[in-house]
Amino acid sequence: MISSVLVYSSRGELVLNKFFKNSLKRSISDIFRVQVINNLDVRSPVLTLGSTTFHHIRSRHGDNLWLVTITRSNANSAAIWEFLYKLDAVMNAYRLDREEALKEEFMIVHEMLDIMLGGNGIPIDTELNSVIAQMSVNPVRNMGGLLDSPDGNDVLSSSSSPTSSAGELHFPKFLTKRSSSFLGQGDSTSDFYDNNKITWRPKGIIHKKDEVFLYVNERINILVSRDGSILKSYVDGTIDITTHLSGTPICRFGLNDSLGMQSEDEKKWLAQQQRHSRSDFGNKNFIPKAAAGSVLLEDCKFHECVSLDKFNRNHIIEFVPPDGSMELMKYHVRDNINLPFKVTPIVTHSTRDNEIDYRITLKSLFPGKLSAKDVVLHIPVPPSTVDCKISVSNGHCKFVPEENAMIWRFNKYNGLTENTLSAVTVSTSDTTQLNLQQWTRPPISLEFEVMMFSNSGLVVRYFTISGKDSKHRAVKWIKYISKAGSYEVRY
Repeated sequence: MISSVLVYSSRGELVLNKFFKNSLKRSISDIFRVQVINNLDVRSPVLTLGSTTFHHIRSRHGDNLWLVTITRSNANSAAIWEFLYKLDAVMNAYRLDREEALKEEFMIVHEMLDIMLGGNGIPIDTELNSVIAQMSVNPVRNMGGLLDSPDGNDVLSSSSSPTSSAGELHFPKFLTKRSSSFLGQGDSTSDFYDNNKITWRPKGIIHKKDEVFLYVNERINILVSRDGSILKSYVDGTIDITTHLSGTPICRFGLNDSLGMQSEDEKKWLAQQQRHSRSDFGNKNFIPKAAAGSVLLEDCKFHECVSLDKFNRNHIIEFVPPDGSMELMKYHVRDNINLPFKVTPIVTHSTRDNEIDYRITLKSLFPGKLSAKDVVLHIPVPPSTVDCKISVSNGHCKFVPEENAMIWRFNKYNGLTENTLSAVTVSTSDTTQLNLQQWTRPPISLEFEVMMFSNSGLVVRYFTISGKDSKHRAVKWIKYISKAGSYEVRY
């Protein structure tokens, strides 16, 4: 990802460089000096010359050093800039934000880069306390004070551990490889998370009413062939959460994924929850319709607050949430997809009047107690069409010439219902049969949104909140939202 890291003085002198790829020439540092540092008109934080890209920031501390990365691939710019700002924070903690100090202690920065980027130039650890815990030397502080954490607290000192006269800091005990990992190895919840590691949640949060809102958002993508067979189908889902919880709560929930259903730990927690609570959520009907017995999740991605070790071992999602809203998890499902709608098109070409006849049936497959909103069926017509004679059993349909399509809309579509559309196109006088035969027939597309329906069958089976700071019983709500991604039908 990152081929090289360069540090320049404010005057443009190269103070430090570290190369992760041998394909770069050492003289490449001169290019950045000429193109950016010496060019007063440059305002962009990224410069691309051929296949080489420079990402750069100015240090917010000390001598305002230039921190630069060089990449040769299509790298994630946001991730690189985040790394650069994290590097700036760690250098400031070691008082290496000045040119002279950096020249004297340049090996410390090399050690930082080895920890933060590994040997391949890929960011692997950028949390301040985690990097400091792995360093061979402790940081020193300037007379101006220490680096503050986002909540305003000093992240490098402890109230019970004063600094020495030499300016060195006495740190709280950090987790090491020999101790319980940050992700949790012990039975006590206090071993799962170190407060110094939880940089995403300030301490001392208090709410009058503790609430948790969990949203399972899914987008179904499907392509149906002319004969009705499914060519591809998959679901991209996210689990979003909004929390208003006091203290430092530890949240834990389980899904009906195929591996998690086999976990003994997960079964134990589910049995315990069923004994102590009638329902995990504020609404009684929290299990969505069309829920599968188990779901095979693929390509799971998590917010940094989630314990990956816990998920890998037991497929239990455990985390200390930030206060407010966030995207907790992403996932991908390919098997046993629940289709919410079935579209049956019959499209024929009338050779007599150069017309296209449409007979389309739209049937909802979700339970009758549910309903979909904002249902829109986009039906393409030939470019030579000037009007359409349309008849529908329900909803509203009109011809939109600028889109070369008929748009069939429903504000609300109940479950287990069927509606039909009949239409005939009116073409221009110069339209020939050959024009209609050569028409590519773009697929019919469908848009919709269904509440409390799971396209993948994924279910949140239980949700618990624990923690020594938790003093209030939280109200928990869950909502399943299924939408159309690329929902297309050929004809």
